[in-house]
Amino acid sequence: MTAPPLGAKRHPSAFAPLANRAFLGLWIANLLSNVGGWMQTAGAAWEMTSLTSEPIFVALLAAAGTLPMFLFCFFAGILADRFERRRYIIVCQWWMLIVAAIMAVLAFFGEIVAPSELRPAIALNSAGFNLARTIGPVIGQMLLSLVGVFLLFSINSITYIFVVFAMQAWKRPAEAHAQQRREGFLAAARAGIAFVQGSSELKAIFARGLCYFVPGIATSTLLPAIGRFSLGLNEFTFGLLYAAFGIGAVTGALAMPAVNRLLGSDRANIWAMGLHAVVTLIAALAMRPDVFAVCLAVTGACWMMVVANNSTSVQMVLPNFMRARGMAVNQMIFFGAVVAGSLLWGKVADAWNVKTALLLSAASLAPLTLLAASIRLPGSSSPRL
Repeated sequence: MTAPPLGAKRHPSAFAPLANRAFLGLWIANLLSNVGGWMQTAGAAWEMTSLTSEPIFVALLAAAGTLPMFLFCFFAGILADRFERRRYIIVCQWWMLIVAAIMAVLAFFGEIVAPSELRPAIALNSAGFNLARTIGPVIGQMLLSLVGVFLLFSINSITYIFVVFAMQAWKRPAEAHAQQRREGFLAAARAGIAFVQGSSELKAIFARGLCYFVPGIATSTLLPAIGRFSLGLNEFTFGLLYAAFGIGAVTGALAMPAVNRLLGSDRANIWAMGLHAVVTLIAALAMRPDVFAVCLAVTGACWMMVVANNSTSVQMVLPNFMRARGMAVNQMIFFGAVVAGSLLWGKVADAWNVKTALLLSAASLAPLTLLAASIRLPGSSSPRL
């Protein structure tokens, strides 16, 4: 076995960022917090199907959880670029804790409220989020059947404390803090918008994302209605079905470094989009719990691959002083696409049925994948020959 030539590019392993103690602490804290979040999400989705059998209301619940992020993430990015980010995140976590606690109280009283390691680090964050998506719905649906949805909101509020503690222990590098610019709010907003408008690289990433997220969100949006009415699942088996997506996403995160080395991140995303279209078609035609769970796991891996590679490309394009605003716009495009897709597929399912919605989702994703393939993903890795 010959040694790689001097100067050859090293590809860090999927677990390399965990050697950084600060990253490890934040990753664990986010994992615990996201477990609570997914317990609440799955429980709220199941409760919505108890109130109505119409898919449009299930879709509206998904859109309602995403719409605030679409509306306010750019303003949050401006604040993150202006102020010390560690304290800013701590304040936001306390705010989310308070909001989740209020939701728990409302539910109790009967109201239903719905650099080199950058790429593996983003993949690990996505894996942690989806590992929580694997664990949270199963635990949450068990507790839902035993106690009630208010307990899920209560647990979710408590889990934010872990993130607060992790952020307090993190010491942000002085050079990163020094690169922040203390612009006025409006000046920072104008600068952020101008930067995005002048960046052809960011526009390419956003265009590719829109090609995938709008048609690709159909399965996740309609999953509560599919699980309860089309597949006839109970609370526990619905939790297992919800977890299938997370299992696939975690597997995809661990496999992503190897896939990117083999195909390059640009082509890896295109293959993921095409595969997502195929398994959505299979799931719609079969409509069996076992087949649907396998297809859902594959879509989880595909979704994670595209999201992580797109996010990495955005971060590689952005200078540090513009990073929060640029990532905020990226998130705004993402959540806007998810909101639009959720409403679209909810309306289609309401007008016809969920099977038709899935078939149209797969049919629309196929040509959009070809369109995305014509747009080069900036900052994408090339396959190692």
